[in-house]
Formats: sequence, C-alpha cells, structure tokens
Amino acid sequence: MSKNRTVSVYSIAYLVGSNAILILLILWVFQDYAYRAAYWRSMGFTPSTTYWPFFFVTSAVKGSTYIQGQLTLDWTQVLGVVLAAIDVAFLIGVLRSRSRAEAAAAPLAGP
Repeated sequence: MSKNRTVSVYSIAYLVGSNAILILLILWVFQDYAYRAAYWRSMGFTPSTTYWPFFFVTSAVKGSTYIQGQLTLDWTQVLGVVLAAIDVAFLIGVLRSRSRAEAAAAPLAGP
C-alpha cells in the first residue's frame, strides 16, 4: 500500500471515528433533555424551551406557578458545530491534496 493511500485511510478512519463519537455525544445530550422534560411532566409541570444560537432556557408552568429556567449552553448546537468543523477541515484537506497532486502530475509547459 502506498504512503499516500495509507495516510488517506487513516484520515478517513479519524473522520469516521470522531463523527461517531460526536454523534453519540449528541444523542446523549438529547436523552438528557428528554429526561429533564419527563421529570417536569411527572411533577405536573408543563415544560417549555426557548432557543437561541448556542443557548436555551427551559421554564416550567403548573397552574399559576411559573419556574423560570436559567440561560444554559446548548451542547447539541456546540457539538453540531464541532462536527461540521471537523468535516469541513477534512474536505478542505482532501481538496488541497488533490489540487497539489494534479499540479505535480501536470507536465511543465516549456518554450
């Protein structure tokens, strides 16, 4: 196996592995949010969530009782941005290596 092909296989393995870990973390965060909402419902409250970029607030209402949530970092969005950044960096690296390979393989124009 050539050196370039080996590096490519390791790069793809790194990309797939990091994506799998980040996707599992995103699912874990979703599950945590679902458990929180289920807890509020079990106590008779109605949860509501307001989202902003990278933040959210979960409040709960039960009759005239209103519990204001705190501004919280939305880990789903943060992990999604990290996932996208890793994929974009990999894609840029692949495109740059292809353009370098094509430039090296192209015959030099002579007089």
